[in-house]
Amino acid sequence: MVGPLRRFLQSLRQADRPPPPMPERSLPCSWVLTGQLAIGPMPRTDRHWQQLEEAGIRSRFSCCYPEEESALIVPSGWSSDRISLPDHRQQEPLRQERLALALTRAEALLNQAAPIYLHCMAGYERSPLLAVGLTARLRGIDPLAALAWVRRCHPMAMPIYDHLVMLELLLSSRPARGNGP
Repeated sequence: MVGPLRRFLQSLRQADRPPPPMPERSLPCSWVLTGQLAIGPMPRTDRHWQQLEEAGIRSRFSCCYPEEESALIVPSGWSSDRISLPDHRQQEPLRQERLALALTRAEALLNQAAPIYLHCMAGYERSPLLAVGLTARLRGIDPLAALAWVRRCHPMAMPIYDHLVMLELLLSSRPARGNGP
């Protein structure tokens, strides 16, 4: 009789205890162009920024809207740029001029302050889209090969199809440079 009562009382004490703190998750980022370009979701904690710094990254390019980054604090000493691009929530239609500007500015940051961390909220749609464009431009490959490369490096990449079509049109109007990933 003492055994069941003891187990019952111990279970009550365990239920009254606060749950142990959740371990902080690491930032699921991926190198697309080693030593030049990494992509993933928006860094949300000091540990995420530290993880990026430990990888040698101190520059970031964001595809988020300002309201998505309202609580974001970029550490001092970081190079930073942003061009807001729509995602599946269709905040606005994606315009080719906006996509071209994002590619140009991300490439400029890459040339000035590599390596860079390219991010959107989740690292699924917008940052992979720009990573496909940058990979195609910098490596001189077609957008489909660049998409396959980005997905190989960052399996969660799911750029929106219509945005990829726009990107392909944009890239076909400007010659690529480089030679393979």
